[in-house]
Amino acid sequence: MSSDETRTALMDAAVRLTSTTGTKGLTARGIAGEAGVNAALVHYHFGGVDGLLHQAYERATLTMIGDYTADLTSVRSFEELYRVGATMAEKARTDGSAAMLSAIIAAAHTDEAMARMLHDNMARWNEAVSTAIDRILTLRKLSGAIDVEALTASLTASTIGMMTLGSVPGQPLGDPIAAVRGLPPLLDRAMKLVPAPLARRIFGALG
Repeated sequence: MSSDETRTALMDAAVRLTSTTGTKGLTARGIAGEAGVNAALVHYHFGGVDGLLHQAYERATLTMIGDYTADLTSVRSFEELYRVGATMAEKARTDGSAAMLSAIIAAAHTDEAMARMLHDNMARWNEAVSTAIDRILTLRKLSGAIDVEALTASLTASTIGMMTLGSVPGQPLGDPIAAVRGLPPLLDRAMKLVPAPLARRIFGALG
């Protein structure tokens, strides 16, 4: 196994273990055993477990974001935007990404490096979502009528919250993403039915 392959195997192993058992009790020996390599390589390549987890989580988060950024470039309605989010949530639930993201968010409360990594990656995701929202509003002749930055932050936060909560075993609130599936098409229909000048006045008054 090459050096790059060993690094990748260790990062993948760290993500798998986080997704199934959480971060509590993660050790160099346990991660290395999952990867099928010597535990000393965790320190050799990453300087220890903390260094490995930071790089593993950043790589996994960037991959998760990158998988859906391309899909957002063709979004032309809020219903299509919802479908991208719903697809991401379903995949994240089944492949463990949502559990990993929950662990990252929890760690960010006390780990400054983890908090910075989360902030930087969420900024990338926000940028892609913001571009999609701006495109939708432009198509409806509502560009500038709504605070895109605020709407983006709200949608991103709510989607992540619903995605992580929906992945909890037993789903204490059911599937939150599925529960709101009727809202995006309703919003799309409302924007089509209400004349753009009137909609701009309404949103302007609300702002």
